[in-house]
Amino acid sequence: MQDRNVSKISHHPPQQIYTPPVDIVHLPSKGEFYPEEHPLHKKETVEVYFMTTKEEDILVNAAYNKEGVVFDKLIESILVNKSINPASLLSGDRNAILVSSRQNAYGPDYEIRVSCLRCFEANQINIDLSEIEEKKTDYSGVEITPSGTFLLKLPKSGVVAEINLLTGQDEKEMEAQAQQRAKHSLPEEGVSGRYAKMIASINGNTDPIAIKQFVSSMPIADSRIFRKTYLNLMPDVDFVYKFACRECSHVNEGGMPFTGDFFWPDE
Repeated sequence: MQDRNVSKISHHPPQQIYTPPVDIVHLPSKGEFYPEEHPLHKKETVEVYFMTTKEEDILVNAAYNKEGVVFDKLIESILVNKSINPASLLSGDRNAILVSSRQNAYGPDYEIRVSCLRCFEANQINIDLSEIEEKKTDYSGVEITPSGTFLLKLPKSGVVAEINLLTGQDEKEMEAQAQQRAKHSLPEEGVSGRYAKMIASINGNTDPIAIKQFVSSMPIADSRIFRKTYLNLMPDVDFVYKFACRECSHVNEGGMPFTGDFFWPDE
C-alpha cells in the first residue's frame, strides 16, 4: 500500500516563471538587400528577446570565443524568429542587434579608455548608446539589382563590378582565410582578399578566378572609387564618436570598439 505521505510525481511540464520581454530592432538595411527567400527580405525590423543569464553563459563560453562564433551564438539565442541564420545577417544589421541588446541588458552607458592622438594622454570617456544613429547611405552612381546587389562602373578600367554587401558569414570566412595564410607564412591579402569577397561578378562573369585576377590588377583609381562607394552603400549604425582631450583639448575622433567590456561593463 502506498504511503499517503509520499507526494505523487507530476508529469506536467513546469510552468515558466519568467518570459523575457521582446524588443523590436530597426534594421539599417530595412531588409532591402536580402534575397527573396530570406526571412528578412523587405523587413524593416526584427524581434529579439532581452538578454538573460543564458546569454551571459554564451558570452563567457571559451570554445565559442576561441572559434569566433560567440556573437553568432548570442544573436541566434535572442532572435525570436529561429528561421533566421545569424551568419546570413548583413554586418550592419548584426551591429544594430548587438547594440540594442547590450543597451537593454546593461543600460546605455559604455565607458572606454582611449589615448589622445596628439598628446597621447589616456582619457576615460562615456559613449551613450541611446544616441547612436544609423549611418547615412548614398546610392548615387550605382544601380541596385533585384537580388540586392549593386552595379558600379569603375572609371579607369571601364569594368562593371557587381557588389555584394558583406554578411557575418563573409566576415568569418575572411578571418579564417587570413589565419590560414598567416599559419603557412603566406603574404596577407588584406585589400585584395576583401575586394574579392565583395565582388559577385565582373562584367557579368562570376568566375572566382577571373574576379581575383581582376582585383589583383585593379588600378588604384578604381580601388579608391570602389572602397568609397562600398562605404557609402553599406547600411550600418554610426559608431563614430568625438571627445576633447582632458589634457590638451584636442578634439579626437574614432570608431567605437567592440571589446570584452562592451558586454561586461561592470567587470
